[in-house]
Amino acid sequence: MKCLLVIPRWSDQERVLSPLGRPHLDLILQSIGFSEIHVMEVDQDDALDPTQLSETYNLILVQGETGSRLRRSVISNLGLSLGLDSVEGQELRVVGARPLLNAKGERAGFAVRRRGRMVAFCEQGVWGLRHGLIEVVRHLIREEEPEIRPKRLPVYWLVEGGGHPVTLKELLGEEACPQCRLQPLPDGDCALWVPPVMGEESQGRLKELLGKRLYAMEPKPLEEVVAERLRDKNLKVATAESCTSGLIAARLGALPGSSAYLMHGLVTYSDSAKTRLLEVNKVLLERCGAVSPEVALAMARGALRDTECDLAVAVTGIAGPDGGTPEKPVGTVHLAAVARTGASVEHKGNYRGDRDRIRYQTSQTALHLLRRLADS
Repeated sequence: MKCLLVIPRWSDQERVLSPLGRPHLDLILQSIGFSEIHVMEVDQDDALDPTQLSETYNLILVQGETGSRLRRSVISNLGLSLGLDSVEGQELRVVGARPLLNAKGERAGFAVRRRGRMVAFCEQGVWGLRHGLIEVVRHLIREEEPEIRPKRLPVYWLVEGGGHPVTLKELLGEEACPQCRLQPLPDGDCALWVPPVMGEESQGRLKELLGKRLYAMEPKPLEEVVAERLRDKNLKVATAESCTSGLIAARLGALPGSSAYLMHGLVTYSDSAKTRLLEVNKVLLERCGAVSPEVALAMARGALRDTECDLAVAVTGIAGPDGGTPEKPVGTVHLAAVARTGASVEHKGNYRGDRDRIRYQTSQTALHLLRRLADS
């Protein structure tokens, strides 16, 4: 099956797309049975007739604003109408379609089957409506073939990568399950496809083999996973960044309620900034170089010093495209995270790709270090 994702142009895309693509949304759609996901950009003032799009698409996902011409045209061209929620109610609903609910149980879109295809209109970010979307799409699929019993669907587990190529043999050793598949993600991690026929005992053995590298049992951005850990344990975080230029703090702060755990972030790109703001010793910088495990650890400790934070993470590296040497090529990044308790965890990444990809994968590893410290 094929899916077409119709999204607004410009900044609104970020509610659907991560900077490096749609890995988590794609994984969810793939687990339902969609083998291909294509994208089409539109303006909110555009008219759209889903019935006139290519018949090869089994599902058309549209994201748009409630009062936009885009939404009105979709409702009209699908032969739907608006009506009051109830006799006493004042809320308009789309008559003739299934409501699409958000996490709070509020109407945030609608879905319908027309001419052999499914159309869903999301009035909020597609990612935020994913659970309601899955439920509605599965229902519409069953409507098409009511005689077929609901199938047990495969799931994707998310596994930490760390800036190195990952293989099934490395993850699972000689006990690698031949039925499992590994899919690399653009953030540097990977998704482990777990077949629906795998029993609880086999899944338990897989979890043991993966250990702390397994961080989610469903497609979910890492910042959501880390935010849940920090909130549950009432931990507060500081960041100190060089090559990522504030990307780690930006990802932590992108979620609603982030003020509960994100205290402050420092971008210390130059050596003088590292010395002045983080109190990194000049002798250490001269002896070890700015891109070194010693400096990364000193940066993390400096970010934690004289604050009310419980954890701090720091990164320093070479994002390119220039600046690399034979000893420290482009993509070399040192990371460190420290806790008020004295615990620490360090990592050296050798990331590949262009500057944006290296920076994003570095931020992914930094969030993993926070996750590991929060779990310790």
